[in-house]
Amino acid sequence: MPQLPEKKITLQDVMLEARIITKEQYDEINAIGGAVEQILINKKFATKEEIELTKESIELGIPCISLADLQKDEVATSKMTSSFAFKNRIVPVSLEDDILTIAMSDPLDIMLIDEIRLVTECEVRPLLADKDDIEDAIRRYYGKSATDIISGGEMRGPAGVTISEGIETIRDYGLDAMAHDPTVMEAVNQLIIDAVRQNATDIHLEPFAKEVKIRYRIDGVLEEQPQPPRHLQWALTSRVKIMADMDIAQKRLPQDGKISRTIESLGNREIDIRVSTIPTQWGESVVLRILDKKAISYGLEHLGMMDDNLKQFQKLIEKPHGIILVTGPTGSGKTTTLYACLKEKNIPDVKIITIEEPVEYDLPGINQIDVNVDLGLTFAVGLRYILRQDPDIVMVGEIRDYEAAEMAIHTALTGHLVFSTLHTNDAASAITRLIDMGVEPFLVASTVEGIAAQRLVRRVCQYCSELYHPDQETLLDLGLKQEEIENLPDDLMIRRHVGCKECRNTGYFGRTGIFEIIPMNENIREMCIKGITSNQIKREAIRTTGMKTLREDGWRKVKAGLTTVEEVMRLTTESDYEFETIEN
Repeated sequence: MPQLPEKKITLQDVMLEARIITKEQYDEINAIGGAVEQILINKKFATKEEIELTKESIELGIPCISLADLQKDEVATSKMTSSFAFKNRIVPVSLEDDILTIAMSDPLDIMLIDEIRLVTECEVRPLLADKDDIEDAIRRYYGKSATDIISGGEMRGPAGVTISEGIETIRDYGLDAMAHDPTVMEAVNQLIIDAVRQNATDIHLEPFAKEVKIRYRIDGVLEEQPQPPRHLQWALTSRVKIMADMDIAQKRLPQDGKISRTIESLGNREIDIRVSTIPTQWGESVVLRILDKKAISYGLEHLGMMDDNLKQFQKLIEKPHGIILVTGPTGSGKTTTLYACLKEKNIPDVKIITIEEPVEYDLPGINQIDVNVDLGLTFAVGLRYILRQDPDIVMVGEIRDYEAAEMAIHTALTGHLVFSTLHTNDAASAITRLIDMGVEPFLVASTVEGIAAQRLVRRVCQYCSELYHPDQETLLDLGLKQEEIENLPDDLMIRRHVGCKECRNTGYFGRTGIFEIIPMNENIREMCIKGITSNQIKREAIRTTGMKTLREDGWRKVKAGLTTVEEVMRLTTESDYEFETIEN
């Protein structure tokens, strides 16, 4: 087991003992010489978190350990129950001569060490380990994911009878009682923690005839999780509905609710969760939308815009009045972009009012209105009253119909700057969408100042991705012309995804935006009035403003090593503007 070396302690020595690096990597570091931390990062031998863990180990004088590839020691694991390990976030590593080696995130916690000694009747030797590593190891050793808590725990009815016979049994004992069962409460809490740890944006709890599926949406893609027993579906759903202050007895109509949580184990991370339920053939389908409050700290510079797009967009939001539109499908990051705009404009001498459905994040210093259709408070009605509040800037969560579009245009015409979103596939289509809603073309031309379309592509994992030279067929599939391919450097290398523990074997970690931005000019305004097609407007924007299409901006991020060709192609379609002709 790891021991701090008695000789002069170096970072690489401790890392070798902790199994963070291999002997071959250790020898290579010593052969290169120089700044060890930089070598570790450049060579991808260790993550920043592993380096910080090692430095903390040296500072405390306590050995550290990497649990990622450590095999389970059956004898050591048998010394404590899964619930004890899970509750205290500790991992038994080995047992030798009645000395139990334990991996802990806080090896100086004397009270916990004493408790372990009493429970196991062994002397305890603590090792420092990463919190995430510990939780992953607990799952491997004990199966203590959220679904495994459910599977392994026994639920008991009022008479002390074990609940395991089926759905009808749970109904008989009462949904409220089952929803307050400690096993179910712990399982739902862990379900949320697991999702937040993996940076999931949504949790899907879906009932089917013979199973219940739990899926997390991570980096825009759904990933299946272990399934809980089918007969516990009603208890899980009811627990979520209680947490969201919803009616657990109402199962025939859709419901919406909200949960606010502070997750202590993740550094007191503040999370809001938007809950939606709908009745399906086999029960209620539940979706929990995770709204991480740290997302609202993003500025424009963090959205992923290339320098030319960023400068162009910053010029747009400096306009004194008019409409700035952000377009894209659901989940493309439109709200985050709008919030970044508001953060940029939120200064003491500017009054900002938003109307949203629903309000996703609390923005300090900004007046936010929540749409309530049941009470008659729609986007259009809200906008009508907002103007009486003397705002400088107004954000409309989404323009959905003619009434909302008309009020947004009226707001812009009266000297206000309006930010809003539309569901269109590209920037140029926003113009034709407004006209299709019934807005007069000359009003669109005179009020819209700029449009940004966006997608969120997954970032290729920087730890496991490989460099390769793309073949001509790949580049042609991406939409590059033959002459563009011929002008590329012969030694051009781009990245492809592989998969490792850092990225959950997906090859991707995190997301960044790709954008196309149209700043309105006289030519485009004239085309609006003439009713020319979106493809022709797109071509004119490329010719007169230098607009890069979504796929072109994606290719720039591929060349920069941020994402892959496959990811850009997955989220964009090949532009067909070159086949259009502009009618004079």
